[in-house]
Amino acid sequence: MLKIFPIFRRKLTHVCSLKPYKDTKWLMPNGNPTGVYIYNCVAEGRVPIILNDPTIATWYSCGPTVYDSAHIGHACCYVKLDIIQRILKSFFNINLVTAMGVTDIDDKIIKKGLETNTDFKTVAKKYEHEFWMDMSSLNIEKPMIITRVSEHIETISQFIKGLIDSGIAYIAKDGSVYFDTSKFPAYGKLQAGQDNGEASDDAKINKMDFALWKGVKPSEPSWPTDWGEGRPGWHIECSAMVSKIFGSQLDFHAGGIDLKFPHHENEETQSCAYHNSRQWANYWVHVGHLNLKDTKMSKSLKNTISIPDVLEKYSADTFRMACLMSNYRYPMEYSDEVMSTAEEVVNKFKFFLKDVEVYANKRDSGVGDYNNKLLNELQKVIENNLEALRSDFDTASCVNALLNLVTQTNRIIKGNTSNYYPVPVLLVADYILQVLTKFGLMLSDSSRDNIRNSFIDTLVEFRHIVRSNALERKDKELLNACDVVRDKMKSMKIQINDSKNTPSWVIIK
Repeated sequence: MLKIFPIFRRKLTHVCSLKPYKDTKWLMPNGNPTGVYIYNCVAEGRVPIILNDPTIATWYSCGPTVYDSAHIGHACCYVKLDIIQRILKSFFNINLVTAMGVTDIDDKIIKKGLETNTDFKTVAKKYEHEFWMDMSSLNIEKPMIITRVSEHIETISQFIKGLIDSGIAYIAKDGSVYFDTSKFPAYGKLQAGQDNGEASDDAKINKMDFALWKGVKPSEPSWPTDWGEGRPGWHIECSAMVSKIFGSQLDFHAGGIDLKFPHHENEETQSCAYHNSRQWANYWVHVGHLNLKDTKMSKSLKNTISIPDVLEKYSADTFRMACLMSNYRYPMEYSDEVMSTAEEVVNKFKFFLKDVEVYANKRDSGVGDYNNKLLNELQKVIENNLEALRSDFDTASCVNALLNLVTQTNRIIKGNTSNYYPVPVLLVADYILQVLTKFGLMLSDSSRDNIRNSFIDTLVEFRHIVRSNALERKDKELLNACDVVRDKMKSMKIQINDSKNTPSWVIIK
């Protein structure tokens, strides 16, 4: 059984003498269990989420390096993190204080500026603005706090100074500062045995040492410090900015699986060293890659797909549903087949909600009654879905359970029976709508208004009357004309669902 260690909150400016910790196991926080479990890479398994306050948690996500447009690989990561955040807030009543770091000064940003003869600040602002527009188009909630590296240089330099003063960081001849990994025995606990991914140079004492500060170079932006001019290294930025906001301990730290090592490893290492703690982030949340036919999507491979391009073909709800139907921790494949399946699922829910509305307002119905079998099934689904979400956010199981619930309810509302069960049917529809909305689906098109809805309703009803008469008289010519109207409307992103009673329609994309 893991030992419980208390969480100590310390100010950013305070650094204690470093103690050599050899135990690299995950340390169970001291606090209040939430009943939710999440995978932790240090523990190599699911662990309980325990918070100081059972209703408050801190969350930091590594944001973009703004040197180019985001692609759907980034979209997949941020949509899945958005889903997890929504689950914690909506299903488990946890108030998340969310922050995201934006790297707006970096080798790639400087390179893009030189290539385009543009100031690095202009490059960063352009692509950061584009990033937030893309996130909004995907219905991703914006973090409460956004930290930009260029706005926290003083915080970062003071953090580095603390590590230098403690003796665990050293200054190289060119003014660069490195973290001495030989003085931190726990280095590698997130992913032991990996090379740290940084090029080795003569300035390092050890191969695994990583840069905290990069000495000044000609034609590059720089800032003054006690040890000389330069700019921050990549890893130190997040540690310093997070510590400024949240103190010496963080609940959730999130990002793509590619950040696990070296970025998150180095963050954890330097933060533990600075705060003299054995565990800085209690829960690391890593999202699997989005692949194209078993190939990782990345800018270096030049196989990326832009977010606007995807949203030209599929809706934000469809993309989110594809994310919901996969496990956040594992690779997800992007293909037309996967997206078409997700689109069918979204449309199935839309049709169902429309059909329930029609069913509940039937004019020819008798006295309403309860259906205990359907109510019992609803209760079972509610309980099982909550358990699935408690168990490392298993959204795929929830979606499958909702689809099964739709199938069972459709047997009632579309069956040839005189029984009328508006209450249980409406309760099922309300629950499904609540869950999907809490997952971040919009299930509506903001461009629709009442006038257009009324027009479509009238047209669909008129077609239904014509089609019903044609079916009764077996008039092929009229039936073909009805099919033409149906196909024309589908080409305009309006899909009709024919039925024996009242037809329904939904907006598709």
